[in-house]
Amino acid sequence: MPTPSSSPVEWVLILAPVGRDGALAAEALRHAGIASNVCTGIDQLCENLSGGAGTVLLTEEALSASAARRLLETLERQPPWSDVPLVVFTRGGEATAASLRTLELLGPYANVSLLERPVRAITLVAAIRVALRARRRQHETRDYLAARERVEADLRVANAAAERAGQAKDRFLAMLGHELRSPLAAILNGIEVLDRVGAQRQDANRVRAIIGRQARHLTRLVDDLLDVSRITSGKIVLQRVPLDLRDIARQSAESIRAAGTTRSHDVSVLTDDRPVVVEGDPVRLAQIVGNLLDNAVTYSPEGGPISVLVRQEEGQAVLRVQDRGVGLEPEMLQTIFKPFTQIETSLRRPRGGLGLGLAVARGLVDQHGGSITAHSPGLGQGCEFVVRFPLSTVTLGPPTDRPVASTTPRRIVVIEDYADASESLRMLLTLEGHRVEVAGNGRAGLDLIVETQPDAALIDIGLPELDGYEVAQHVRRSTGGKAMRLIALTGYGEPYDRARAHEAGFDRHLTKPVDAHDLRTALSP
Repeated sequence: MPTPSSSPVEWVLILAPVGRDGALAAEALRHAGIASNVCTGIDQLCENLSGGAGTVLLTEEALSASAARRLLETLERQPPWSDVPLVVFTRGGEATAASLRTLELLGPYANVSLLERPVRAITLVAAIRVALRARRRQHETRDYLAARERVEADLRVANAAAERAGQAKDRFLAMLGHELRSPLAAILNGIEVLDRVGAQRQDANRVRAIIGRQARHLTRLVDDLLDVSRITSGKIVLQRVPLDLRDIARQSAESIRAAGTTRSHDVSVLTDDRPVVVEGDPVRLAQIVGNLLDNAVTYSPEGGPISVLVRQEEGQAVLRVQDRGVGLEPEMLQTIFKPFTQIETSLRRPRGGLGLGLAVARGLVDQHGGSITAHSPGLGQGCEFVVRFPLSTVTLGPPTDRPVASTTPRRIVVIEDYADASESLRMLLTLEGHRVEVAGNGRAGLDLIVETQPDAALIDIGLPELDGYEVAQHVRRSTGGKAMRLIALTGYGEPYDRARAHEAGFDRHLTKPVDAHDLRTALSP
């Protein structure tokens, strides 16, 4: 009998019903250190084989047709990887020929070696060791395949969990953007209204300017937070057109001055006389320059000079943003573009921020096929950020002025469940000369549109009762609804959201908070 510690892969099952072959074989194997079990009949052999065995040693006297069929049934129940070796003692002549015909009953399950009597002990041991070695390889292969399957299963589980986590993160960020942009829209609309009606006191003007600057700063933080996630997951799609990088630099500098965030910094733009044409997304290129300028302002002293240089260098379009601010230590030059990295982490740093602006800029530069590097002589000696893009061979036509949006009074319905955003937008549109009616949910908004047949409707997407997509679909199916101008005004700004808005029947998709000029353009006939 095998010892209790013997692995089944090392067992040898012996069936020799006639003579002393079984006992002699077991004794020879015992001297060789091989565990064996002498079975009294085919039923015991098959029972033990079902529990596992390394090999089976048979005499041809044990292989009657019925025994072969019983053995075949047991072998058929073995797992697919298993191929138990059989070693058969034969006598030669006609008896062996008959045994071979019986073994044919085993068909493809037979892995048989024949040993003709008389068998020397050394030959028997060698044959059994070869069979056991083959059996071990089967088990090792099985264990390897099982381990690989477990690893693959674990990877599938991990990938599925990562995918669910990614989807949950995307949903969270989309909802975060929506929830933050609605109050931002209300604030900026309110500032626009106050700017239109004027103020009685100088300090009121200053407070309005502060509110406007901080609201725009918060808008930029929200955009960076959402964009860094979209960039890392490859979800930003560029709308490439030929453009002059000099124009992007000038417009970005003017925007940051108009926003009042320069804090008296001297921002200058120096360019080549010849165009610096690249193939790029104008919105994303402006975001790159804006983020670099915002970084320069953040880490420069009050009133410090900031320079933007755009020129052609060695067959490339090169943009340089230089400041004389806090500078960078050498080890920061490579890590500065990682998300949530900031030059100063103390509470005394001049302005807050999430440390995402440069990470977003690098991601957008990479998507344009360019490169961005940081240079600094050291702390207190300023920084230079250098962006390089491939030059385009396209020749641009003469510049055209930005079209002035029509201010023709129109009948407008606003459907918005965020009360402050709704009221501030109503006031702003009213000051533009439009006649405005407001609804606070999708069902009431749809009824109002059907009843009043306005020229245009500004519709939020995340509405109670009926969402904005459903409202648009109902309007397009209603009498007169096909000619109405429908504008999605929402905090959801992913490409998927824009495509879905278009499919629902919207003419335009505007992401909150909306620039007043963009709003006028969207409402123009």
